[in-house]
Amino acid sequence: MPIKRKNVEDSSFFSKEVFCVKGISFSVEMVLLLLIMLLGLFLRVGYLEVPPFWVDESISSTASLNILEKGIPLLDSGVYYGRALVFHYTQAISFIVLGVSDFSARFPSVFFGLLTILLAYLVGKEYSKEKYSGLVCALLMSVFFLEVFFSKQARFYQLFQLAFFASLFFLYKSRKDSKWLIPALLSFLVAVDTQPAGLVLVPFFVLHILFFNLKKWFYSLVPIITFILEQTSFFSVTASTSLGESYVTQITAKYALLYFSFTSNMRYMLLFFIPGAIWAFFKNKILTTLLILPSLIVLLGVLFLEVFAFRYAYLVTFPLVIFSSLFIVFLIEKYRKLIFIALIALILIPSNLIYPFSYTTMLIPSSNNLNDFSAPEINFKDIPTDLLTELKTTQSPILTHYSPPVEWYIRKPDYVLPFTMTGTGSDQISRDLNGKFVDVYSGARMIYSFDSVPLGEYYYIEQGFAFMKLKGEQRTLASLLKKDCLVRYRNNDLGIFECNKVFSIK
Repeated sequence: MPIKRKNVEDSSFFSKEVFCVKGISFSVEMVLLLLIMLLGLFLRVGYLEVPPFWVDESISSTASLNILEKGIPLLDSGVYYGRALVFHYTQAISFIVLGVSDFSARFPSVFFGLLTILLAYLVGKEYSKEKYSGLVCALLMSVFFLEVFFSKQARFYQLFQLAFFASLFFLYKSRKDSKWLIPALLSFLVAVDTQPAGLVLVPFFVLHILFFNLKKWFYSLVPIITFILEQTSFFSVTASTSLGESYVTQITAKYALLYFSFTSNMRYMLLFFIPGAIWAFFKNKILTTLLILPSLIVLLGVLFLEVFAFRYAYLVTFPLVIFSSLFIVFLIEKYRKLIFIALIALILIPSNLIYPFSYTTMLIPSSNNLNDFSAPEINFKDIPTDLLTELKTTQSPILTHYSPPVEWYIRKPDYVLPFTMTGTGSDQISRDLNGKFVDVYSGARMIYSFDSVPLGEYYYIEQGFAFMKLKGEQRTLASLLKKDCLVRYRNNDLGIFECNKVFSIK
């Protein structure tokens, strides 16, 4: 294939070198961006199917399977799982194209992660005329370890980050060309569909449209109407917090420290972030404000939720990477080639190529999931094949606590022992179905007690994270269910017991 190369004079640091392949021109910048995207794909696809699902991944995957069966995410309990419809329909399409597997369940997030890298490139280009500004932002976004990990989950957090910041970027672009309002509003609707926190964007949209696109004022009705329609879900989240003074002090101190603990191996990026954000503000006040202010509002709101979950704070990694990258861009403008050497060192030295278990950047795919105790795994993948086959084909009932991973890896359980997902209360996984309490996910019957009526053989699958949240009589019941049973398998996350007892479900 004949390849011609020519140089076009340019005063910027990169020459406008163009590759011509069969009459099609490719700039060096585009070639480098493609290589960065391929690196990001390599890191995200590698070992994609290896880590076991954490608890919420199995919820999304079973909801998407129900879309394939019923056309809508209607769970077998009769509950309509209407959360993050864009993500779950995308996941269902992935099942159709790639088959039903952990790989295909997670692949949509890989795709959204690649689009996030592209968005970082576009945002970076807004801050400098130098061609490398967008490439530096894209490069750091492609290798930053949190971006890689969340781009490998069968859950919608990567989509939410992408939609949240894409809507702000398109909104910023609309100040000079109103045609950008359409993609901005579409991204906004995807963000709100994915997470109620997307409603934080409403005032920014309304004010921006009225200030920069007054002739298109009617577009501001979209976020306003969306807020009115979705305020129930939004306030159901904020209502889960108590606003007493002692509570505020307690939660702020406790959760702020917990969230900050996750930054232990990337705190040098916080040092980059501050000067990078200051420099960026003077270069582009509007875009910088749009990227930072909504992020801070979401982050502060997360601190007051009664549940600690690092995935809720993940959103802010986008501005963290962007403004850290822009600080490097600022240094490159000052010192040119020396900083390119430093950039390579900043990516190489803290990478998992050198430090496999403590790193900030990734240069080789990881076979482990993020070590996040707020997103516990339930490792069904290490169950011996013969036992797994036995559990899938047995006629004996299966009892468990949390049904989605059992349904995904084995089969739908027959009975479920209630527990609380948040650690408060006693039962958050049941619903009343015509006078009978069933599991909200699988529709399996709930177990609250037993007496001396014969039932016979059964398998009890105990899940560690759920067992720790059982209260009083619930824990006693769970202990009695496995007492004197044969232990067929046990790992750090679960135990499988084969039992033959007399008891009846009430």
